[in-house]
Amino acid sequence: MTVGTREESEAMIAKLQAGLARQDLLPPRSLRRNAFDYTLVCYVNNITALLLSGNYEPVPIFIARAAEHQKAHPATAESDAYYAAVTRYLSQVAYHLKTYVGGLNFDEDRIPASILNGGPQALFW
Repeated sequence: MTVGTREESEAMIAKLQAGLARQDLLPPRSLRRNAFDYTLVCYVNNITALLLSGNYEPVPIFIARAAEHQKAHPATAESDAYYAAVTRYLSQVAYHLKTYVGGLNFDEDRIPASILNGGPQALFW
């Protein structure tokens, strides 16, 4: 799927959202509050909820928090696929908001350029 229009970008975001919640992709125990991956899962879920509600302004804050979490807590063998999917999701969301929404503040000191400038993403599962 190419992502050239707003509708195609939204469709890709929806596919990534659905994939990120798959049991085979979530790191084991990541839905338990004491797991270190739990925070990342919550940041991703907050982004999803904000996008669904049309409340775009706080999304860049949660993109930054998710990226910072990934940096502070590198992926393990069990979470590597989830981290890769999250990075694609964050990149697609940033691309979408910058291209089709605009007017939002992305903190370049907190969000890596690879996410901010990652451009449209493709599914890999």
